[in-house]
Amino acid sequence: MTNVWPGLLGVVAVLALACAVAAMVPPAPRKAGSGVRGSVPQRAADWRERLARLPLRRVAVAVVGGAVVWWATGWPVAAMVAAAGAVTVPILARGHDAQRLIARLDALASWVRRLADILASGAGGLEQAITSSARTAPDALATEVETLAVRLRTRGLEQALRAFADDVGDEAADEVVLALVLRARAGGRGLVDVLDAKATALEREVVARRDIEADRAKPRTDVRAILGITVVLLVGLVLFAREFLSPFDGVLGQVVMAGIGGLLGAAGWWMHILIRTRRPARLLGVSSRTPVGAPKPKRSLTVVTQPDTEALR
Repeated sequence: MTNVWPGLLGVVAVLALACAVAAMVPPAPRKAGSGVRGSVPQRAADWRERLARLPLRRVAVAVVGGAVVWWATGWPVAAMVAAAGAVTVPILARGHDAQRLIARLDALASWVRRLADILASGAGGLEQAITSSARTAPDALATEVETLAVRLRTRGLEQALRAFADDVGDEAADEVVLALVLRARAGGRGLVDVLDAKATALEREVVARRDIEADRAKPRTDVRAILGITVVLLVGLVLFAREFLSPFDGVLGQVVMAGIGGLLGAAGWWMHILIRTRRPARLLGVSSRTPVGAPKPKRSLTVVTQPDTEALR
């Protein structure tokens, strides 16, 4: 019975590693027209997207590292903790998602400002201004703006703008697209002022987010230093003072190690929740794709017949 415990702990380690990896991978944004949230097909699609977005090289390194730790120590729980740490620690110690968001918002602000300047100069209408702005679009948004300029010639203005909003996938881009769509539908003045105000608001948001990321840089550096010192200490104990770690050789020691790893994982998950970048819900969706003036689906009214009171008497 004692020989079965390492195998069972290994199975638990693999399952826990899979759950940790799935929990740390951010969900992919839902596309318009996708299945109902919470339905079985939608959950299956979400899991397939999560698996597709896994960093395969990092997962391979984690599996190899876990196998090496298991071979060197004989502790399946240590292998699980090492593999999970190899996958999740880079996510916690870096702020690439926030930096990417800041770069996209900064690029969107620059493009909106450029579009407002072109419109204010009177060099053509809205479509001509969008086409002109595509030549000097910021690098972080160049592909989306160039695609928008191409779609203007094939799909029309409103459909191209909605497709641009879907490509960017952010609430700030939805606000800009809504202003442009309203101008295309109703005409009138004031679009330049609206775009200038939106660009100013985006620039202020970028400055605020950069300040927040600067404040978060020091805690991330402290986390990396603490983790590095801990790893070096543990490796030194395994190599040069193995007798101090002999209580972890038994089943009870592995359970205690699992508890310690669980506490470390809970702390890491809590940190991930606190520093995760969140954006407001998008304004454009499936319900907004019905053009103004298009016939809306008719609601069927159920006629409730009243009983004949004379016959009931």
